[in-house]
Amino acid sequence: MSQRILLIGDNEHLLQSALAQALPAASVLSVPNYFDAIAELSTRPFTAVLAAAEPIERRPESAVKTLRELAGDGRVLLFGHPTLEPLSRKMLEFGVDDYVVTPASATDLQQIFGSAPLRLTTPPQTTTEPSRIAQLLGVPLSDLLLDAFLLSPNDASAAAVSQINAHLAPTMRLIFNTTPPTAPTAGDGSVTLSQVVRSTEGDIGALHLILPRDEDESAARHFLSQLSRLFGKIAALQDRHNRLQKLAITDELTGLYNGRYFRHFLNRIVEKARVLRFPVTLFLFDIDNFKKYNDNYGHGAGDEILRQTAALMKRCVRDHDLVARISGDEFAVVFWEKEGPRQPRDPATQVAARPQQLPQTPVLILERFRRLLATHENFPGLGSAGQGTLTISGALAVYPYDANSVADLISVADRALMFKAKQSGKNSIFLVGEQPPVEPA
Repeated sequence: MSQRILLIGDNEHLLQSALAQALPAASVLSVPNYFDAIAELSTRPFTAVLAAAEPIERRPESAVKTLRELAGDGRVLLFGHPTLEPLSRKMLEFGVDDYVVTPASATDLQQIFGSAPLRLTTPPQTTTEPSRIAQLLGVPLSDLLLDAFLLSPNDASAAAVSQINAHLAPTMRLIFNTTPPTAPTAGDGSVTLSQVVRSTEGDIGALHLILPRDEDESAARHFLSQLSRLFGKIAALQDRHNRLQKLAITDELTGLYNGRYFRHFLNRIVEKARVLRFPVTLFLFDIDNFKKYNDNYGHGAGDEILRQTAALMKRCVRDHDLVARISGDEFAVVFWEKEGPRQPRDPATQVAARPQQLPQTPVLILERFRRLLATHENFPGLGSAGQGTLTISGALAVYPYDANSVADLISVADRALMFKAKQSGKNSIFLVGEQPPVEPA
């Protein structure tokens, strides 16, 4: 995509010819002052705003904030005499993406804009040994960050920092801090350069580059500026990935995990239990006569019952247990025990010997849940006529004692729910392999 650049305050024509050489395909609009710039920015978007630093010297933070807001996704860049470099450098903390010192050459502008999309330009060859920063200018950062995202979609920033530091070592180090972006303290003989990272949601942190004092600081700043842009794009991708992932595994009505994720999690935790030898308890339950609530109180009341039932169960379970709505008014809870060895196997059958009692923690949790469920105050939509009428039927099955696979575990729990708990008069929890079912408290 061709660049649209708004050039502000280049009244001495210090940059126009250099811009034409550096970016011949770019569309450059030059305006004499900030008032005209605000009018242009209010009517159309620009990929970059290149503004003179001198006019903002009196109220720099306010001016930069205004430019930042009006530029939207476009980059905000400053230019000015070398005496204004400290001001330009300071403005990096308040929304400026980069700056250039005038008089600027076409090479300087190619470096600040990038000769190719999202890739740093290679500096001219010199007869002296190139610095570490100079060697990094040819690294395809966009490819590196994209690889980091593909390999670690939930923490792409950390993966990218690790890969970049492999190139920077041993003389330099990159640090990414989330908000608030506090700069680390550099040691003797080192300096720290910082650059705010912005995503579509605003400031998300800062990159800090620690480098020796004899490194090319100007090249390092340009390196850090382009890197911060890429980190902002990766953060936006990661945020979108997280939101889509949440939609894919979450039940919209209750906020619980959905049936798809329940099966994925149960497979994963049973495999872990097979290796580490701990029990996994599956609890399936549904709301007795749920259709009656929809018929008597309306589907809105039925939806509220499902939401509050989900919330009550979440209140009762432990943080590591999983609660899911798998369909309609049917729910599943996966309890797994972090501590305690599995009972030894019976050599004659090669099947784990069943303990004398089922894991008691799930039973206690479920009794508390049923007491909360029967409390009228939790379901005001039912009115006085519905007080005490909301009950559940459920069944508990334990891996590896009742089944040795995920499919069998679900099957035995479902059969116990349908043919034992329901047939016993409902409002009961049936423990597979034990009689009688747990009675209401």
